[in-house]
Amino acid sequence: MNMCVARRVTMNNRQLPLDTRGLPLVTGEADVLVHDQSFYFYFNNWGGCSGVDCCNSTGGCASCCFKLSDPCVYTNNHSVVVYRTTDLEKWEYLGEALPLTARRPGIEFRPHVVFNKVTNLFVMWYEDRWDSQSGYGVATSTTPEGPFTTISDTVHMTTKDKIGDFDIFVDHDGTAYHIRTGFAIEKLNATYTGVTGVTYTFKTPKPAEGPVMFKRNDLYYILPGTGCCACRGGSSIYVFVSSNPMGPYSYQGDVGSNPDQPFDKHSPYNYVTKAQASAVFPVGHSGGVTWLWMGNQWITSQFPGAPRNHDLLYFTPLTFIANGSISQLQWYDNITIDII
Repeated sequence: MNMCVARRVTMNNRQLPLDTRGLPLVTGEADVLVHDQSFYFYFNNWGGCSGVDCCNSTGGCASCCFKLSDPCVYTNNHSVVVYRTTDLEKWEYLGEALPLTARRPGIEFRPHVVFNKVTNLFVMWYEDRWDSQSGYGVATSTTPEGPFTTISDTVHMTTKDKIGDFDIFVDHDGTAYHIRTGFAIEKLNATYTGVTGVTYTFKTPKPAEGPVMFKRNDLYYILPGTGCCACRGGSSIYVFVSSNPMGPYSYQGDVGSNPDQPFDKHSPYNYVTKAQASAVFPVGHSGGVTWLWMGNQWITSQFPGAPRNHDLLYFTPLTFIANGSISQLQWYDNITIDII
């Protein structure tokens, strides 16, 4: 008889984990793939230049890389790196999942990786903003660590909404969905490499971006947040819930804004997590499953030169309430969780 052993792990939101080489994680916009009892973390490597704090600018914190020049964000040298961990404590660096040579030269953003059980391929979608680009890049690999090879540099979406930050969600029946800023959900084809034309659109209370999508107890969740272009202080967390992946979705409120402070566009303390969402993923333990929210704490690197690709992450468990919504998030210096 197999016995599951729980391991108690403490995660520090004020320090970056070190990998098995003794080096801090290379961080950036992130995705998490849970596969074969391992967590694969994919980070967009934005490079080693320091980030720009634009909170004191006329436009305020969220205007970063739009109003001020951030030397890392709009460049053509991004690559996607990947780590594997079984316990969120020991991190193994596996190299570049999407090297520069594997994609068309452009400004790469937001990698997302899913596994297709029919084709037995790992599929990565990403933004690659080369001149006149009007779609998304798609790459595949036979292994989760890659290297991935681009099979299409322009997958056109059906609706005319903005081609921006997005997530890929695979349901329990194997159907995959693409959810993007705008907001539009589109059902993907059987190989996860193209679209079907089946869509659903909805609006957020304020302009938002960076949605994450997941399913818990037969309810589908989409969590976008207000705009934060690599900005200090993070963003809100809007909660949308539905009993169907293609909607309709009901708005349940904002669980990320700081309830103790009036909004000030120049303040880095408007949002509890001080982070912008990248992923929500399940962690199994003896009591069931905990859903961890992970975001990027931009402009927080603690290393010499404050390199952009060593900004802190933020991990926090989501607490679900009776109506299926999510409780107001709080700041934690550390979280402790049991992992099987």
